[in-house]
Amino acid sequence: MANQPSRETAGRIGARRAAGDAVVVTGAGGGIGLAIVGRLLGDGWAVVATDVDQAGLERVRRAVAGERSLHLSAMNVAERTSVTATAAALRADGLRVAGLVNVAGLLQDVFPLFSMDDVLQRRIWDVNYFGAVTCTQVFGSVMADGLGGAIVNITSINELRPLPLHAYAPTKVALGALTVLSAGELGPKGVRVNAVAPGFTLTPIMEDKIRTGKRDVTTLRANAAMGRLVETGEIASVVSFLLSDDASAVTGVSIPVDAGWLATSHWMNFRDLGQGPE
Repeated sequence: MANQPSRETAGRIGARRAAGDAVVVTGAGGGIGLAIVGRLLGDGWAVVATDVDQAGLERVRRAVAGERSLHLSAMNVAERTSVTATAAALRADGLRVAGLVNVAGLLQDVFPLFSMDDVLQRRIWDVNYFGAVTCTQVFGSVMADGLGGAIVNITSINELRPLPLHAYAPTKVALGALTVLSAGELGPKGVRVNAVAPGFTLTPIMEDKIRTGKRDVTTLRANAAMGRLVETGEIASVVSFLLSDDASAVTGVSIPVDAGWLATSHWMNFRDLGQGPE
């Protein structure tokens, strides 16, 4: 087909950014979503910031007030009709989708396996996994049928080392698998698919958990090689890279951004090694 990218240019989207084509960011009203929206606007992208409720969209509006390249859209990733309606509205407005960042996700409190709530578990799956599937199908098909593009899924360190979050963690493992599978299928069509796996990140939700004693920040810092938590802007920087032409040959990978938590958290099992590397 005449509009299909060549093998050499598949996934290269710098010219499309200059032309004003857009990146769709789901879950834009959360801490990580807000940081990604701000970074991509700074990179020169037109950004379609989506969230399930008006409160989330208002947070985006306040955070990046005055940005003319920002487009706000109420969208529920758990409802296919909502996602397809957003895609149709973008087409009607003349916006072409060159990128997608699947941020939308539901967290959970820690609870024992035997007390798992089926309704909550299915709701988490509907948003965290099936929501990303739907958005990848709808917006990814636009890229695959056009000039290519890039998709970034926000997973978690739970993708690589599941923590005791019996509903949340499996959704992130599944999303990591989806990343690899869709990268293989969409690569020949000029669409790259990668993931970013955040560690313990200083979002407003994490700050609240620390303040209320649900998370021990001293322990979290001690178990990370860099001795600290992750800033939301550091997640956004890696997303920016994966959407850019600097990552034009990168697809099907998951990049942990965790201040070295995965590298050193297991040191606690070896008392003779002390607290970890000096």
